Amino acid sequence: MAAVLLAMAASSTGCRADHQPTETSRSSSTAPTSVGGDRWLAAIEIAVRADDLDAATERVRAALGPALVVSPVDCFDGLPAAAGEGYVIGALAASRAAAEASVVEAGEPVLFTASVTILCTD
Repeated sequence: MAAVLLAMAASSTGCRADHQPTETSRSSSTAPTSVGGDRWLAAIEIAVRADDLDAATERVRAALGPALVVSPVDCFDGLPAAAGEGYVIGALAASRAAAEASVVEAGEPVLFTASVTILCTD
């Protein structure tokens, strides 16, 4: 369900309208909770602005379908330092192999793959 909720159109960010991760409720005695649990993200491209990913989104939208994610990197815990700041486009899946296979089958190289916790909602 989380992958479906995070499947984005080119203009969507995957976080609140102000592009900040959505806070999850927590008490002082519990750890922060995540949305959707752990998933694998196979990244295709990173960009400073979401608009810079429009061409990549158009290339992979049909092939990736509901696995497609275009979101601020701040919406994921677990990305490597190479992700930097800005936005990421890629495929979300329950396993590393499935995420990477989705990207390769879409005709794109995998920039990196990471086990992530989703921090944002639509």
